[in-house]
Order: sequence, then structure tokens, then C-alpha cells
Amino acid sequence: MYKTKKTLVSLAVAAATFASLELQAAVLEEVIVTAQKREQSLQDIPVSVSAFDAEAIRQQGISDIEDASQYLPNVQIAESPAGSTGATIGIRGSVTINPAVTWEPTVGIYLDGVFIAKNVGGIFEVADLERVEVLRGPQGTLYGKNTVGGAINLVTRQPSEEQHIRLLGGVGNYGASHVGIKADSGRVGNARFSLSYLKRDRDGFDDNTATGEKFKSLDAESGRIAAVFDISEHTEVQYSYDWSDMNNLPAMPQVVPAPVYERPEGIALDGAKFDLSTTKGHSLTVTSQLSDQWQFKSITAKRDMSFDDALDLDGAPMTFFHTERHVDHSQLSQEFQWLGETENAHFVLGAFYFNEDADADNPYDFGLGFPIRNFYGVESTSTALFGQVDWRMNDQWSVIAGLRYTNEKKDFYISHPDDFVAPFTTDSSDTWTNTSPSLTLQYQLSEDTNTYLRVAQGWKSGGFNGESENLAVAQTPYDEETVTSVELGVKSSVGESVQWSAAIFNNDIKDLQLSEFLGASGYSQITNAGQATITGAEFEMVAALTDALTVNVNYGYLDPKYDSFIQYGFEMKDMAAFPYAPENTYSVGASYQSGDWSARVDYSYVDDHVLYYDQASAASTAVKGYGLLNARVSLANIAVGSSALEVSLWGKNLSDEEYYINGIPLGPVALNYFGNPRTVGLDLELRL
Repeated sequence: MYKTKKTLVSLAVAAATFASLELQAAVLEEVIVTAQKREQSLQDIPVSVSAFDAEAIRQQGISDIEDASQYLPNVQIAESPAGSTGATIGIRGSVTINPAVTWEPTVGIYLDGVFIAKNVGGIFEVADLERVEVLRGPQGTLYGKNTVGGAINLVTRQPSEEQHIRLLGGVGNYGASHVGIKADSGRVGNARFSLSYLKRDRDGFDDNTATGEKFKSLDAESGRIAAVFDISEHTEVQYSYDWSDMNNLPAMPQVVPAPVYERPEGIALDGAKFDLSTTKGHSLTVTSQLSDQWQFKSITAKRDMSFDDALDLDGAPMTFFHTERHVDHSQLSQEFQWLGETENAHFVLGAFYFNEDADADNPYDFGLGFPIRNFYGVESTSTALFGQVDWRMNDQWSVIAGLRYTNEKKDFYISHPDDFVAPFTTDSSDTWTNTSPSLTLQYQLSEDTNTYLRVAQGWKSGGFNGESENLAVAQTPYDEETVTSVELGVKSSVGESVQWSAAIFNNDIKDLQLSEFLGASGYSQITNAGQATITGAEFEMVAALTDALTVNVNYGYLDPKYDSFIQYGFEMKDMAAFPYAPENTYSVGASYQSGDWSARVDYSYVDDHVLYYDQASAASTAVKGYGLLNARVSLANIAVGSSALEVSLWGKNLSDEEYYINGIPLGPVALNYFGNPRTVGLDLELRL
């Protein structure tokens, strides 16, 4: 605790120091976000939100949501254990650990306003990102889906009014390479079109001595086609189709009874055969200006995802415990928004419909000469009404009030025809409803400083466990989870050269949904912890020290605890651990640009943390604190005929840190998975 207080004091002193500087010669560009369904300056929004624009995405090498997490306070995003296409996402200590398709995500992912239902397939390639916005805290009165942890908005680039073609290419260590194109048609009549495509390959990081292949090899392809049609002076139609296809091999585990944190040179796993995912989606957005005060928007989307992996969970070159997962998921969503404004108020009214259908074939192989069959799936339907009003009472005070009603119904099935103890098959269904409010008071302390107090409730429906160990568990739904968050924040600017924000928060969680892997049985357990409290703080600052040099700092602090955790009739609150909740996270970075030269360096740190609530599982898979150093140097506008070439040298994890990102406990041993080793490369971009 002393270390934390010392860090907070240091950050406060740093902020005060920058506040006393007169850096009027250097100017920061204003960051515009759409987190509240309209364009606003990042510094004006009374919500904890971080954003990366197109230039930051390029300089910091962000190609998916996992890349962004190391630059964000109190945000943890990692690949799911053994794989590379599923996402484990935690914000402020709220997390969904297991990517099984029958479980709800804690953090909502949105691609151009479309909710992405499952963490399986969550780390997909997005070929042309323009902006990433990460909102911390419960979200529901502005978004299609109600989420307890936060929301991640992936915003892709819309077709340009001008004709452009950019060719991309690059090489790196471990046999990495990529090629791509980004092209705009410019205006063609009343329409604009764009095409983006990216192909990435990598040989892999570690030797699988049982197969002769490389663990975590990469073969990924992604693309996006977008069109914008100006139907009339008041109506615009946007259509997009995106796809991602990943053909990878699983990651290499370290099989140990306790964490070692030293990467082995190789391992023999005969069952680690494939790690595949395919995602594709259609989206149609119609925006109509009904009057000077009101706008109507319709977002219709259809998405499909398939996921297949073969994992070797025995840690040996013989078959003791192998699993496969073959998952098919489809979703259909429809959202209507009515956006209004008067001289002193902004309104958002919304209606949301969502339907998903997921099926999983998940056989186990215990070396008996035949697989143990296991099937499960869910059809879920969610409907919601939501709204929010932002009323500016005077030059200093604003009130923002929101309300959401949600109804969710789930039809679940599971079949274990070959179970050793008692084969079972069952169908179950249940319905959950919820009304969640939010209220924010915003006070403009001065022209450059505003403060806010936000109280918001987030909600995650109950459900059924697709990895149930017996009939009784399969037929018993787990309870819904509710989070009530109180947040006090301040955002301030010092001239045009320094921007900083800080927030403290308290999350009161009821019926926290927790997952635990039950070892070599192949099953998992869902538990509702009765009551939990997470308190924390966040600080972010960016400062233009000169016209050429900009620095940034962020820091996050978490203090979680269980107030009540009854399991098997016993109070476990003092024994259970809190997963994915490191006490301290921080990053510091600097970027420099002079003429056509630019350079950036970033260092990020994640404190010690655990991955499971069970003490034995937490100890065997514990993540030791680690720091990552990334850098990039670029030279732009190199003349190639009439075209301009940009050349960039980059490196990630330059200190070659050896660190765990996840793990699977298996009784006397655990399979612990490392983050990527040092990677370096050369990128080329030719603007025709």
C-alpha cells in the first residue's frame, strides 16, 4: 500500500509541475470521440474513456484489441489459454475468464456500433482501424448491450471523398511478413467506396518436438469492403462487409507444478494440432436527419463466427487428455436510435433486438482409443429499451440521466452421451429482466477544468454452464450479476499543451460470476460470489513539451475484496483470490517528430496478479509482474517516382521479457502460457 500511495503522490506532483509550465508554443491536437453517440472532445466527456486515433494506432503498432491494453490503466486483455483467437478481457477487475459460447462477456466489444457477442473469435484482425475507444465502468444507457465492466469501440475508416491507394508490406523475425492494400474510390456519383485487405504470416515462436512444427505459427487474412450512399440531402446509407480468417497453431505451455517464468526451448505435445477462427459480418447503417433537432439511425447487422481448436492438456507427447472444440455462432442484431438536441440538452433514445445461436462440439480424448462426446449450445434473445438526456442547466452545471430496460431469454441444451459416471442429456431455459439507471452530475470548475460524479448500474444476465459436470449442474442456471459503480473524476487542460484526467471509483458487485476449471475432468464450474467490492483510481496525462516532443503517462490502481462468498455452505471471502485484478498498472511513452522523421517509445508495466479464485489454481498459474518495452522509428515522404514511401523499423518486448499471460490448472501441475518474445520488423507503406 505504501508503494501505491507513493506512486499516486508522484503522479500528483508531476501533474502539478506540468500545470505550472507555460508551454504555449507546443499544441496538442484535440481528440474527438463518439462514445456518447455524438462527436465530443475527449476532455469534455464525464466518463472514464481512453482513445487511440489513426496516428496512435500506427505508431504504437495496434492491430487488434490485445495490442491496445498495455497502454490503458486498469485494462487487461489477453489471449485465452492455449489459443490466439479468443479474448480474455478485464476492465477494473471485471472479467469473463472462460471463452465458452454459453457465457456472457463482461466487456462489450463494438465494431462500428455492432455488438460482438462472444469472446471466442474476439481477437480478430481488423484491416483498417481509424479509432479505438475504451470506456471503463458499466455501460448500458447508450449502447445496444448492457455490460458491467465497460465497452471497447472499434471504429473503422469510412470511404474518403478523394481517391487514394496505399500499399502495405513488411517483414520481421520468426519469419513474419505481411502485405496489404487500402484503397478509396473517391466520390462516384452519390457514392464512395473503400477496400482494405491484410495478409499476415509467421513461422511460430517455439518448437513442438513431437510434431516438428512451431507453436503459435500465424496465417491470418482479413479485409473490409465499405460503401457510403448519399440517398438524399438528409439521408445517408452505409454498408460494410468485414471478414477475418485465422489459421494458427496453439501456443506452447510450460508444464510445471508451480510457476517458473523461464521460457523452455521447446516441448513435445502431440495433440496441439490447430487453432482456427473465421469471422464475417454484414452491417447496414441508415442515418436520416429528420429535422434540425432530431436524427434517426438504424443499425442492422448479421455476423457469423466459427472456431476450431485441438489442445493437448496433458503436457506430454502421449494421449492422456486431449480436447477439441468446434464452435459455430451466428448473431442478428437491430438497433434504432433517435438523437435529439435543443439549445441546452441532448437526447438519445434507443431500442435494441439481439438474437444469437451457438453450438459446440467439444470431445475429450483420454487415450482410450475413442473420444468422449460432448455437445452443448444456446439460443439467446435479448430486447432492450434505453435512453439518456444530457441537460446543461447553466454555464457550470450539467445533469446526465439514463435508464435501460432489458429482457433476455436463453434456451440451452447439453448432451454427454459417453459420460463415465452417468450419461446425461437435457434442455433448459430461463428468462432474466433488469432495469438499470445512471446519473451524472458535471461541474465546470473553470474554462479548462471540469469535474463529474457518476453513478451507474451495469447488469449481466444469468445463464447455463455448457461445461457442466453432471445433470444437476446443467439444469441449474447461475444468477445474474449486477454492478453499481460510483465514480468521481476530473479532466483538465493546461493551455493547449497539457491534458490530464483522474478518477476514483467504487464498484459494488452482487452475485459476481466466476469460472473455475476443474482439472483433468474437462469440466468447468460457474460460481456466484455473493458480494464483492472493487475500489480503484486512474490517472492519464499527455503533454506536448515542444513542437516535436510529446510524452504521455497513465496509471491504474485496483483494490478488490469479497464481502461475502458462500461456497459449499462455507464462507470463502478470506480465502478466495480475485482474478485479473493487478494492483498497479502503468505506462509511459514519448513520441518525437521532426520533418519526415518520427520516433516513439513506450514502456508498460502490469503488477503481479492471479487468474483464478481458487487458492491452489491461483498459485499454480500466478502471473508475475512484468514490463514491456516497445519502440518505432519512421521516415516518411521518400520519393518513389510520383509516389511517397514511408519506412518504419519497430520492436515489441525489446527487453525479451519472459512472462505468463494465462494458464490452465490441472491438479498437481499447471499449463502456463507465455506472452510473445521479442519481435522486430520493417514496415513499408507506399502512397500512390
